[in-house]
Amino acid sequence: MICFTQNVNGINRFMHSGKMKLMKIKIYLLTLLMLPALTILAQKESTVTLGQLLVKFKPQVVPENFMVGFQTYSRDGGGIWLEKKLSKAANINLIGYDTLTVNAINLLEEIKKDPQVEYACFDISVESRGDMPDDPNLASQWGLFSIGTEKVWEITKGGVSALGDTIVVAILDTGFDINHEDLKGNIWINKGEKPGDKIDNDQNGYIDDVSGWNFIHQSAMHVADNHGSSVAGIIGAKGNNGKGISGMNWHVKLMVFETRLVSDIIAAYDYIIEQRERYNRTKGKQGAFVVTTNASFGVNKIKCVDQPLWGEMYDRLGTAGILSAAGAANNPWNVDEVGDMPTTCKSDYLMTVLNTNPKDERYAGSAFGAVSIDMGAPGQNSFSTRNNNEYGVFHGNSAAAPHLAGAIALLYSIPRQKLAEEAMAFPAQTAMKIRNLLLNNVDKVPSLVSLTSTGGRLNVFSSMLKLLEIYPEKKPEMPTGKLLVYPNPSIDEIYVEIAKPENETSLLSIYNAMGQQVKQIFMPEGVNRARVMTNGWKPGNYWVFSPGVFNIQQATFIVQGQ
Repeated sequence: MICFTQNVNGINRFMHSGKMKLMKIKIYLLTLLMLPALTILAQKESTVTLGQLLVKFKPQVVPENFMVGFQTYSRDGGGIWLEKKLSKAANINLIGYDTLTVNAINLLEEIKKDPQVEYACFDISVESRGDMPDDPNLASQWGLFSIGTEKVWEITKGGVSALGDTIVVAILDTGFDINHEDLKGNIWINKGEKPGDKIDNDQNGYIDDVSGWNFIHQSAMHVADNHGSSVAGIIGAKGNNGKGISGMNWHVKLMVFETRLVSDIIAAYDYIIEQRERYNRTKGKQGAFVVTTNASFGVNKIKCVDQPLWGEMYDRLGTAGILSAAGAANNPWNVDEVGDMPTTCKSDYLMTVLNTNPKDERYAGSAFGAVSIDMGAPGQNSFSTRNNNEYGVFHGNSAAAPHLAGAIALLYSIPRQKLAEEAMAFPAQTAMKIRNLLLNNVDKVPSLVSLTSTGGRLNVFSSMLKLLEIYPEKKPEMPTGKLLVYPNPSIDEIYVEIAKPENETSLLSIYNAMGQQVKQIFMPEGVNRARVMTNGWKPGNYWVFSPGVFNIQQATFIVQGQ
């Protein structure tokens, strides 16, 4: 149990002005339309549990007798009662009170001043400080831990940029089970298209392309295939949903395409470019914020010069702000000598990997190339989603490439507003910055020195740390009492921040659509930020407010659908 005993006079000072101010707040609330409750987690940040106080009486005091006497005191109204004796030896008790008629701050102050009370404080909810998802097969995903993904999750779970742009990964493969229990919530939806009306609503040349396109059959219908389903799972299986596995990105959107011929690949890449360019052009009102593509496919023993039309697509993707991840051939040869597509293409926006095993060694069956292959990435004995809500082992460079694509997408979700702004204003330059960070922050592996250009294996955590150095967190400059909520929109968490003097406390309130108080956030002295987990919330608008000395400060934010 965490118990904050800091003086709450700072809160009392701006809330003690009486019923007049409370009436003003209630009237103000009736004009607002908001949605449900919040849960706060942080080392020094806490959530008050309404309706409960922790009270330690002096040794000789009988709690039941105190409650009888205390009921006669003059207060705002309503009752309190002895909920539970938590420690008879220490005389610590849980006191309940009527939240509809009793002012929590006034009640706490009144109890604390009673001579029979040693001290009293709010009952505060706590959560595990870990950021590990509850997906049951997580332990089988050795590759995520090898590259430090679980450490990145302490900062971001993926899915949106600091400006609320929904991050999209495009996957070209042979088929996808888009209704898989661990994938369907993260499949990209084309909001410019009305499903089933047989009209090209967004005028991109494809009818009813609600979730990508099947170029093999020239259809909006996707065909389930274990290969594509497994690739998608590594990048973006739904995280922390109690099912199967967790993708590197818990909430990223997956834009999927079935391809078989080079002509399919070119058409798919053109579709992706058009979506990102439209997003850039309209500042996010249309299109999709695609940051990377995944290529777990290729052609053996030909070089990029033999397929120039395919190869030139990577520069076009990069110009729009899109990196591409590709795996080497599943054959033990040097692609620099014998050739390979697409890994021998020279585009700076194409990143390439070879398949490593849990011992950080190149898998014996993987191709390599000191010039063409950038780094190693986990692949052999990976574990991912399979068709029909199943899960299983997934091997080869086909598993290595999505670890890189997932890492690219995860870095774009780092909560730094400047990075998100640059991704929109300078898409190609930002893509290059992410590329260089990943290349320059690999884990050096001696056995990979002569087999890859970097001599190392992918490490998304090291790349994230360097990214945070480049974009240091800046404290928002706000007048005292002002509220800030970010990122906005949110998927699974936000930060609520208030500018206040160090020696003052704050009590922020959360309200629903009916103007009912559903949660309070208590910030003691020296604390001005609270972390709020929003995973599982219904999509929509939410409202936070702080009653100031002269007026009411409020902030709204949006929770996106998952």
